[in-house]
Amino acid sequence: MRVLRFSAIAAGAAILLYGAVGLLTEPQIQQPGNVAAWLAGGVLLHDAVLAPAVFALCWLAARHTAPRSRRILAGVLLVAGATLLVAAPILLHGRVAIR
Repeated sequence: MRVLRFSAIAAGAAILLYGAVGLLTEPQIQQPGNVAAWLAGGVLLHDAVLAPAVFALCWLAARHTAPRSRRILAGVLLVAGATLLVAAPILLHGRVAIR
C-alpha cells in the first residue's frame, strides 16, 4: 500500500510539474499572472460557492428520499452536474469553451 501511495503521489507531482512548465513556456500566454488569478478564482469559486451548494442539495435530497434510492440519486446528480459543466458555455454563449 505504501508503494502504491508513493507512486500515485509521484505521478501526480510529475503531471503537475509538466503542466506548470507547459503553462510557463507557452508563447501565446503573455501574462502568466492573469492565468494564476484565474486559477485562484476557480479554487475560490469552488470552495465558497459550488461545494456548499452541492453539500446543501445533497443534505436536502438525503432528508427527502428513501435510503434505498440515495445512491441512484447521487449518481444521477453527479452525471447531471458534470454534463452541465460541459454544456454551460454552449448554453450561455453559443460556443465551446475548449479551443
